[in-house]
Amino acid sequence: MKVLICIPCLLKGSTRQQTWDTHHGGHTKYGILFVKRVLVSHYKSTSMSSSIYLRLLGQAVTLGLHASNSAVMFVSMQNQELMKDVAIRNMTSLQSRYLTVWNIGFQMFYFSLAFACDFLTVVGRDNLIPKSIRRFRQTFFSAVIFPVAVLIFTIFWPLFIYDRELLFPAFIDKIFSFKSNLIMHFCILPAALWELAFLPRLVPKTHRLNLGILMVIYIVYNALILHTYNQSGLFPYPIFTMTYGTIYFPLFLIFVLFLGLGSYMAQWKLYSLVWGQEKPRNEGKVKFS
Repeated sequence: MKVLICIPCLLKGSTRQQTWDTHHGGHTKYGILFVKRVLVSHYKSTSMSSSIYLRLLGQAVTLGLHASNSAVMFVSMQNQELMKDVAIRNMTSLQSRYLTVWNIGFQMFYFSLAFACDFLTVVGRDNLIPKSIRRFRQTFFSAVIFPVAVLIFTIFWPLFIYDRELLFPAFIDKIFSFKSNLIMHFCILPAALWELAFLPRLVPKTHRLNLGILMVIYIVYNALILHTYNQSGLFPYPIFTMTYGTIYFPLFLIFVLFLGLGSYMAQWKLYSLVWGQEKPRNEGKVKFS
């Protein structure tokens, strides 16, 4: 029977049995670890290759839903009979003040960019995508798309179920169907979660940039609605009208702020569950395939 002899162990003066034990207890262990790493690497490579097609599917569906719903709502707002209703007329005049509308714009912009990037990658033209665009895509998703979608979903549906008059009064049903409501306030979260599940990213070494962008959106939006109220006496959401001038108004704004920050941080916990625990790294080039 042949006995495997580890030369490095013999040079150390080990006996034959010690050499055999060392070989199995030491070097073989490294061999097993190497095989595991190869298998894990192959699995991740295969998963990343298939994930790009799933991303394209999600992006196409999201863009289709938003585009078709926006067209339907635009046509509805051209109905002159409905515009005779003062409440509807006020609502349509404030459409640019709704965070939901901002979010639709954010998602249509992001998913158009993401679809273009992933499509170019699939057809082998990813060299046309500048590194700055790759980094911007990651940053915009992390700082805006995911936290804003979670924020709107988390605030809207509990309040809608409790008392819809706080956010989405019943008269809106005259112009927007329940399907439109679902696309604007429900489908936004599955779209963000789908992208998170299939988009490999680099965990930023510091979250200051992303949180800074989120804070800018928060400040600009609140400044805009306060300015609008000072100019016209109207708030986009009834809950603001009901609480303005009371302690509940600033408390609600503070609650929204912390919910937004919590939504941002939650994405990294979810990301680690899907893609494995990642160590924070500097932003760099990420393969989108």
